[in-house]
Amino acid sequence: MTDPRTRPARREDDTRAPRGEDGTGQGGTDVAAVLAALAPPPAVAAAFHGRGWWRTGTFADDLARTAARFPRRPAVVQHRLHRPADRRAVRLDQARLALYVERFSAALASLGITEGDPVAYQLPDWWEAAALALACMRLGAVAVPVLPTVRERGLRAILAASQARLCVVPDSWEDFPHAEALADLAAELPWLRHRVVVGDAARTTGALDFGSYFLRTAHERGPYGRRPGPRPGHADRVCLMVTVMGLGEEYTAVLHTPNTLYANISTQDDRGGPGRRPGEVFYSALPQTSLASTLYTVCWPAAVGGTGVYQDVWTPDGCLDLMAEAGVHQAYASPAHWAEVLLAQRRRPRDLPALRLALSGGRTGTAPSLLAELPPALGAPVRAVWGAPELGLGTLTRGDTPAERAGESDGVPPAGLELSPLPGRAAPRDEASALRVRGPSVCLGTWRHGAPAPSATWAADGGWLDTGDRARPDGLGGIRVTGRAAARTGALFVVPVDRIEAALLDHPGVREAAVIGHVDPEQGERPCAVVVPAVEESPPGLLELREHLSARGVDEAGLPTRLELVGSLPRDDRGEVRKDGLRDWLERLRPGRPHPAPDTTR
Repeated sequence: MTDPRTRPARREDDTRAPRGEDGTGQGGTDVAAVLAALAPPPAVAAAFHGRGWWRTGTFADDLARTAARFPRRPAVVQHRLHRPADRRAVRLDQARLALYVERFSAALASLGITEGDPVAYQLPDWWEAAALALACMRLGAVAVPVLPTVRERGLRAILAASQARLCVVPDSWEDFPHAEALADLAAELPWLRHRVVVGDAARTTGALDFGSYFLRTAHERGPYGRRPGPRPGHADRVCLMVTVMGLGEEYTAVLHTPNTLYANISTQDDRGGPGRRPGEVFYSALPQTSLASTLYTVCWPAAVGGTGVYQDVWTPDGCLDLMAEAGVHQAYASPAHWAEVLLAQRRRPRDLPALRLALSGGRTGTAPSLLAELPPALGAPVRAVWGAPELGLGTLTRGDTPAERAGESDGVPPAGLELSPLPGRAAPRDEASALRVRGPSVCLGTWRHGAPAPSATWAADGGWLDTGDRARPDGLGGIRVTGRAAARTGALFVVPVDRIEAALLDHPGVREAAVIGHVDPEQGERPCAVVVPAVEESPPGLLELREHLSARGVDEAGLPTRLELVGSLPRDDRGEVRKDGLRDWLERLRPGRPHPAPDTTR
């Protein structure tokens, strides 16, 4: 087999984009060097370490310790829907997962990946993605997860902004040829040294075969498996770049360290909440390449010596069957997912004796009716959460107050996390203000794609970070989120609302447009286009608008699945579209009926 260290990362007929004189990319910015220099202030780090919220080790160290003590304890339970029935279930114990993490980290090192280098992977919910994330942590590299639904335009933006040295993709997934798309982009990405493909398309696209090089080559026994770990202090350096799509055309990367991730777990002191119980089994319906699932099904199981449960193709029946089979203790999903699970459970009830907690929420609120109907159906308490890519789990309801049951509270923050507005007396809705956060779980910085440098969280404003949401005190020691970030929507996929709205306005049949998230009982949370037609007598149709958006590079996840035609859009006294009012209106509206104007007064 050809040594991949000498194999060109691109096909021979590809052309290379020019580099800066210093060997870096556009504008001379070396992303790896910038990330390596980003660090929390020493006084802040010392305070968080002193409280036990931060530590010196990482989740890769946790896995190694568990594998040594409990080698046969389950680490991964997974279903792969597209495999034959006798090969659909995948199980790895702690020793096997730890072996693969060592193997993958040595394989990355053999390909020239060093501490601080960005490593991208665009994989479905497979255990290999979890192992790659932990392998990057073991090596000290920076993991760059990419949602599988992202297509060429988004992938190019993420790989260019991160300057990823290596990218792992499936040969194809959900009818999209990922391997071919990455090969076509390679000439534009001078930093990309290696393309790695999981599946049969590695040979035809000139990429490295993941199966033969990563899975079946025992790199841990060679020279790259006998190397020292990262430098001291690596738990306080950037290990994860999560891309938030929707903050403009360039997107934004959120920069986390092992310790900002760990603080989501170390600050849990609520015995009825997620907690830190040894050996628990965790499931999430969200993509593993999202921050929520990285935390909940990769980091949390590693920290407590537990099990991550993965479902590569979402179906509510498959979710319930897998939870029952794996003995899931904790499950996290968006309200849209839980609505589907509730219907499936009513059609064919499953016994879930191990389940002790279900979490619902994230970037979207959970309806009080769903919070009331889920517990008896699942046989376990359900709590609502609010969170964001910048901090992970932000607030958690107690699950036992009338205000929470009425949907008037999004819960209280964990220890160490400060919120502004400060939780205190209950405030009316019109007193809501920008929701800012500060604490050990808040990311180290954010980096708008195209900006010369990241915005360091602790460099200004005393460490406060604006989440883009709006909130008010709930009177219970917590907050009520009254407005979500206007430039993005979506629980499963964060949809770039501003770009989609601009593309809709390019259609000759559209005079005004707004994109709002709505919950579809069959498809979950999806974008809805609210359109004022240019000509009332001949409005555009949904299929026509979807084709128009696809032609302008909008990914499948961003295409509206619902269209509402109106005579005008509601606006406030500043001329801004009242999107909160539109959301409430959509919840009361029967889809597909004509309406002269949205009634947002209720």
